[in-house]
Amino acid sequence: MNYIVELAEINDIDTILKIYSDRMKWFKENEIKQWSRYLENHPKQEFIESIKNNNFYIIKQNDDIIGCFELSHFNSNWNNNNMYAYYLNKIVTKVGYRNLGKTILDTVKRIAKNDGKKYLRLDCLKSNNRLNEIYEKYGFKFVRYGKNEKYSYALRELKIGE
Repeated sequence: MNYIVELAEINDIDTILKIYSDRMKWFKENEIKQWSRYLENHPKQEFIESIKNNNFYIIKQNDDIIGCFELSHFNSNWNNNNMYAYYLNKIVTKVGYRNLGKTILDTVKRIAKNDGKKYLRLDCLKSNNRLNEIYEKYGFKFVRYGKNEKYSYALRELKIGE
C-alpha cells in the first residue's frame, strides 16, 4: 500500500478527532478496556497545540486520513526526558484499516534516526497485554511500570539503530 505520512494541519482537526472517537467506540463494542475516556483526558486543545508545535502526524491513503500519531520531545510519564529521545503518543488507526501499526512504527523509527535520536520511547496501558506484546515484538524493551492519576502504564524504549 502507498501511504503518505505528513505533519497534520489545523484544518485536519475534526477528522482527527473523529478517528479517535470512532476507535473509542470500536474498543467499547469489542470489549477492549482501552481509551474509555481518551478524548476527555486529551481534549481538542491538546491536539491543536501538538499540531501547532509540528508534533502531530497523519497517515493518508489517497486523500483519506487513516492514522495519526504524536512525536514529541516530552512525555510526562517519563521523568528523564532528554533531547536524544522522541516520545511516541496518541497512536491511532481508522476503524477498518488493519496492520498499519508496523507502518507507523517503521515511519517513526526512520524519522527518529534522521533526526539523530538514540531512543524512541512510549507508554502503554499496563493491563493491555496484547499491546505490550506487540511493542515487545517490535523491539520496544520494557523499562518500568508507573502510575499517574489516570492509569497504570508500562514504559517501553527502542534503541535506534538496533
